[in-house]
Amino acid sequence: MGITRTRQTYEFPTGIAPPLGEVRAWLRERLSEVGRATIADTELLTTELVTNAHEHADGVAELRVSVPSGRDVVRVEVDDRRPRLRPHRVIKSDPTSPHGRGLALVESISTEWGVDTGAGFKTVWAEIPVL
Repeated sequence: MGITRTRQTYEFPTGIAPPLGEVRAWLRERLSEVGRATIADTELLTTELVTNAHEHADGVAELRVSVPSGRDVVRVEVDDRRPRLRPHRVIKSDPTSPHGRGLALVESISTEWGVDTGAGFKTVWAEIPVL
């Protein structure tokens, strides 16, 4: 793969909803050398992680994307400032509700995902296979 192996960072403006259209365009620019299916999966997964951080963790601090050397995955990392609030799947009581599908999508799209915490922040990360 010819794309950069270094992490690319998108910093979010504070106090407003994340500009998801801009985030998806930013991802397309950075991942231009992977296949369309991988880009589409990365956009969907990233949108879910960013939305979850915005809605449940007082906003998104930072988004990073990379293609780790020697691996056929795109790694997405989303930081927020609520390290004690751990993501969890919601059992939907109303199947018509538009909420509660985010982590199920992350699980189905990614090969692996997890949570890392530090002093004052949490990173939810996922790896998407390069198709």
